[in-house]
Amino acid sequence: MATSIVDLRDAARSLRRDRGFSLTVILTLAVTIGATTAAFSIVNGILIRPLAYPEPERLVTLREVWREVQHNAATLPVNQRHFEHWRRNSRAFQSMAQFITLPANLTSGGPAAQISVVQASGTLFDVLGQRAAAGRLLAADDDRAGGPDVAVIGDGLWQQRFGGRPDVLGAAIVLDGRPFTVIGVLPPSFRLPEGERLAANVDAVIPMRIEVGWVGDHNNSAIARMAPGVTLEQAQAELDVLQRQAGELASAESGQHVTLAGVVTRLDESIVGRSRQSVLLLFGALVAVLAIACSNLTNLALIRALARARDVAIRSALGASRRRLVARAVLDFALLAAAGGALGLWIAYAALRVFVQTAPVDLPRIEDVAIDARVIVFAIAITGITGLLVAILPVLHLVHRDPQAALRSGSSAAGQGPAGLRARTVLTAVQVALAVTLLTITALLGTSLMRVLDIDYGFSTDHVVSVSIAMPAARYSDDRSRVDAFDRILGGVSALPGVVSASSTSLLPMRGEGQVNFVVADGTSVPRSEQPSANFRFVSPDYFAALQLPVQSGRMFLLAERGRGPLTPSVVSASLAARLWPEQDALGKVFSRGIEGEPGFEVVGVAADARTTSLERTPPLMVYVPYWWRTRTSLSLLVKTSVEPLTLAPAIRRVVEQIDPEIAVGQARLLQEAVNAATAARRYQSRLFVVFGVVALLITTLGVYAVTAYSLSKRRREMNIRVALGAHTTDVVRLLMQQTSAAVLPGVVAGVGGALALGGAIASLLYEVRPRDPLVLGVVAIGVGVVAVLASLLATRNGLSIDPAAALREE
Repeated sequence: MATSIVDLRDAARSLRRDRGFSLTVILTLAVTIGATTAAFSIVNGILIRPLAYPEPERLVTLREVWREVQHNAATLPVNQRHFEHWRRNSRAFQSMAQFITLPANLTSGGPAAQISVVQASGTLFDVLGQRAAAGRLLAADDDRAGGPDVAVIGDGLWQQRFGGRPDVLGAAIVLDGRPFTVIGVLPPSFRLPEGERLAANVDAVIPMRIEVGWVGDHNNSAIARMAPGVTLEQAQAELDVLQRQAGELASAESGQHVTLAGVVTRLDESIVGRSRQSVLLLFGALVAVLAIACSNLTNLALIRALARARDVAIRSALGASRRRLVARAVLDFALLAAAGGALGLWIAYAALRVFVQTAPVDLPRIEDVAIDARVIVFAIAITGITGLLVAILPVLHLVHRDPQAALRSGSSAAGQGPAGLRARTVLTAVQVALAVTLLTITALLGTSLMRVLDIDYGFSTDHVVSVSIAMPAARYSDDRSRVDAFDRILGGVSALPGVVSASSTSLLPMRGEGQVNFVVADGTSVPRSEQPSANFRFVSPDYFAALQLPVQSGRMFLLAERGRGPLTPSVVSASLAARLWPEQDALGKVFSRGIEGEPGFEVVGVAADARTTSLERTPPLMVYVPYWWRTRTSLSLLVKTSVEPLTLAPAIRRVVEQIDPEIAVGQARLLQEAVNAATAARRYQSRLFVVFGVVALLITTLGVYAVTAYSLSKRRREMNIRVALGAHTTDVVRLLMQQTSAAVLPGVVAGVGGALALGGAIASLLYEVRPRDPLVLGVVAIGVGVVAVLASLLATRNGLSIDPAAALREE
């Protein structure tokens, strides 16, 4: 025990004397371990930690497959009637629920507001295993036909509108003009699994009631809890059987062959499936940075051990056992690793806060990312492993070193030898290889981002602001009242000073697809299920002017055409016109949605294609129809201005409030924000990899510099003798550069090989960039090689001091 305390004090004094080395090791370990721990926290929160539901492994999402239309959509949301057939006949699922999230107008408890309301089966909370924070949640009996209108409100709405008062239970809230009785409050931690995310902004949940005979569209999400003991494969097989039955019924009713199937997916996979590759790639990049740091620190530790070889030999000659010498050496690195790990955990906490605050909003489960017990254990383990990796080569050198040989050699030569040179060369090559691989991935992602940012949207966002509008449905229950209100709102906003044009749309650009329908050209004999499908947008006549979206031929529909004739005027995208009427003029052509008895549409204009659903996909087939064709209680205003757009937000709100104070007006947002949000994940990922790549290159450059400088310091006498015997200084420099090249060139080659091997793994993350792009590979390889050579040259210039006379006198 006394010996251990003496060794501990001696190690602390030794590290304190060698402050430069100690601080370098501690700070490098702290930054790399901190970053790696933060990355593991992300992996843990998103991919490893179970979802916060009871027995989450039994939760699954359900989607439909319609074989005849799979060329348009691989899978579809759930049809209401199909779901009810599943729920009545399923045995593999303990409980099932369907739901849809819609905007609603709230006119109680304060000013009119647009909120998010979930219409759901009464079994939704039974499936998720949730309990109310106050009152009760929906039950299976709540969605029966003719039942009372009840609502469960979210914690946010409870706090904002009702001040968290317990007397909210039994109170009435007015949604879309209908009163609902509040029966419960959701817990603050409630997250609704919706698509590929866990939605936290659920304001209210009301029962979904299915009318008798209602066929419905494919619009709903569905979630289920498998019965105990049922496997995913068994649940999938049962759903396919139920879907075959539903397909037979649909075929008999429509007169067309309908083949249906189902898709059962684990809930956690549905939420994080698309993000898994990106998250693991992020973690892999940080592990690569940690490996580079370990290689660099091992090189520095080996240099220090070689420099102290004579000191260790003297200790051995004075009676210190080899076991104690090894323990003493390990103790040095244990102290350094402990200090670096402790500081690294603090850095991880700080880095994680920045990550969570700046992460894209669509990153799933971001709220679950935190420092927990698993992360702390990981940090401790990675600290120990890193310390061990850094210490192993110096300790092995100590074990195999002959103390008598070290004593016989001069201090400057004590660390020389082929084994030490080979070890330093290999470690430098590893750093270079990892840096090349990581920088290649960084360059590919960065090039991909530049290609995305350079995409022509097909429309303009300049000086355009969007504002959402929601009307109380009970008061605006018919098309005439809604159209009249929209006309007055558009007219009032258009008359505001600074407004160039005001229009409306059913769905803003970059908000995904919506209202997708078949498009059937008049007179075609091709079955409806084989026809193309297009996105329908309900817009006002000034929509194209607001977005500067060119109408290539024909014109926009006019207000004067409202109610004139059986056909509805429409504008179609150029790609849809070419698809339906190849090599023909689309103007005047007639099409429909293929629904028997529904009036069709007449093409009055052909608009340019635009990337209104996604920047990285082919422009979708589009149909623009007048907003009065199928009115809704909610829409979005698009206002193009000649002044700063957001300065008009108060005036727009006043216009709406003067028309009807119960019409809810959402927050005004620049349309450019929607486009920026579409690239947020890619931009964020690229920024992170740029940081990792720069750090990797910096550590590698410092490693090459340190190895060259050390080798030069130990071979200075040799170099002086060479010059004294007639060698030129350039020959000496060339010799040193050959030694550097022996490490750098194999590292570059290995790094290029690693980048080629990883190319296929990152292909899905790239846009219009080949994962094995020779130009990117060449630029990175040459760049890293040049930087390494320059670092070696700089070390040579700073450390080379030729004095042949001094060398001869020593000899």
